Amino acid sequence: MYPHAWLILILPMLGFIFLSWYGKRVSKTVAGFIGCATIGVAFLITLTLLAGLLISDPAERVGNVQVAYSWLNMQTFHLDLAILVDPLSVFMLLVITGVGFLIHVYSVGYMSEDPEYARFFSYMNFFIFSMSLLVLAADFFFLIVGWAMVGLASYLLIGFWTHKTSAVLAARKAFVMNVIGDVGMVIAAFMIYDHFGSISYAEVFSAAPAKFMANDVDILLITLFLLVGAFAKSAQIPLHTWLPDAMEGPTPVSALIHAATMVTAGVYLIARCNVLYMLAPYTLFLIASVGVLTALFAGAMGMVQYDIKRVIAYSTMSQLGYMFLAVGVGVFSVGMFHLMTHAFFKALLFLGAGSVIHSLHEEQDIRKMGGLARPMPITFATFLIASLALTAFPLTAGFYSKDAIIMHSYFSEYGNFVFWGLALLGAGMTGFYTFRLFFYTFLGKSRSPEAHPHESPWVMVVPLMILAFLSLFAGHLAGWVNEFLAPVFGGHVPHAPHDSIMEATAITVSLLGIVSAIGLYLTGKNQLEFVKTVGAPLYDLMLNKFYIDELYNFFITKPMRVIGKFFEQRAEREGIDFAIDMVGDQVREVSRQISVLQSGKVRWYAFNTVAGLILVLVFVIFL
Repeated sequence: MYPHAWLILILPMLGFIFLSWYGKRVSKTVAGFIGCATIGVAFLITLTLLAGLLISDPAERVGNVQVAYSWLNMQTFHLDLAILVDPLSVFMLLVITGVGFLIHVYSVGYMSEDPEYARFFSYMNFFIFSMSLLVLAADFFFLIVGWAMVGLASYLLIGFWTHKTSAVLAARKAFVMNVIGDVGMVIAAFMIYDHFGSISYAEVFSAAPAKFMANDVDILLITLFLLVGAFAKSAQIPLHTWLPDAMEGPTPVSALIHAATMVTAGVYLIARCNVLYMLAPYTLFLIASVGVLTALFAGAMGMVQYDIKRVIAYSTMSQLGYMFLAVGVGVFSVGMFHLMTHAFFKALLFLGAGSVIHSLHEEQDIRKMGGLARPMPITFATFLIASLALTAFPLTAGFYSKDAIIMHSYFSEYGNFVFWGLALLGAGMTGFYTFRLFFYTFLGKSRSPEAHPHESPWVMVVPLMILAFLSLFAGHLAGWVNEFLAPVFGGHVPHAPHDSIMEATAITVSLLGIVSAIGLYLTGKNQLEFVKTVGAPLYDLMLNKFYIDELYNFFITKPMRVIGKFFEQRAEREGIDFAIDMVGDQVREVSRQISVLQSGKVRWYAFNTVAGLILVLVFVIFL
């Protein structure tokens, strides 16, 4: 029914191959055009898939599997090269290719002076291909393939500037952390095959309700191992430490990978496997708990950071926590809706930050900014819109999605008062750190007199304006998103009861966070210094990221290095190497003894020949 859906995978891969092989032979204009065009056409094809689903019967929207060919067909195992076109995969593709295309266009201006321009676009195309494969996969095998390839693509993009040691180390850290998640995914896939005899979504999800009772040990283990992958990819505690360091890559990479696509893969995974997770309420409770704690944990660190991209990175972690809270309390469509709105305003924040960094010649410390509202009016206006949407300011897109999560955290079947209270606290923290960043960056006097800021070129500004429009008005799509995704989530469209007091409380708490930022950062330094002095221990703790990296280094990295050195010395050098060397020494010694017989004298060889014949005759005759 949708054979042209394969082009969404083929086009970015062709762009990657061409730019990898011939990128240095073509001009930057051609390289940029190819990099953008492949994703732009993929987005147009996604729109045709959307139109096809909208005009089809809702009952027929789920299960459109497009099989290219049967790859493996054994007696006990069958695997097709196939993709799944349904509302959830198309919804994700709209975000991946739509926001991805805008980021590609923005990159044309941002990376214009980079000598590795074509290589950058080849990696970006490869990432879009990998992410598209992840969401289009019709079974757990190709899900894992796409999952791993996304990790590889992120490694290449985070470490794109290979001359920066910090970027290389950040890329390695992200790769290792995500491989931990990959291991969990593989174990879960083996368990799924063991129980169902298949790894196809359709077969597994249709058989699961009859196979397991709620909270059976096996379904809990399957969902928990899948959750390891989700936590690693979406930077939830305790597998979160790679995300802030990933800001070492170019800013468009931060916008693409760490705002709009890759980090949301964990939320997508849980939504895709909603049938399994609804059979594991204990796992859902864990998801919601980790999500809301991550929202607070990341928000606390974002309140004190001074690197503009790291503040936004911690904000990403926090908002991902809200998405996990939503799917954890069983309102999957609400979590996906926040995924969409978050992609718009968070990509806008990152690209706005990139515009600032580009204007200030790669300066990222917000303490050296200020006064940018006048020389950069479009960046200022769009950044303000993104900030308002992030803080769930009324009538912005973030208000509709985030307010829905907060309400459902109390009213849903798996919600409770504690989740609601912690979500409210996180909303207040979001308001504070968002406008702390905004005030530091754009208002007041310039703190770098030698800088000469200017507005970015139109190729960078236009994507900002489009994302700003979506950040303002995409909230009105809430009802449509619920109805569109309903077939994937069992036909149920969740509606939280309207409680005026609770809704007003959520808005008030968010506004209090903004007002607190105004009081500390716009009315003078006295209050700020007083707060820092009074809360010095807590401030230092948050500034140093709660010393999580140091704890990991002390309890995991150092012991593993000691163990590794021990095995290198005892097992490898004194064991394996010694044994191999001894074999060589023995062969050498035997060869040396035998070589005595090789004298080079013909009479000696003749004597040995005759003696040998006599021994053979004696053996034959007498034995």
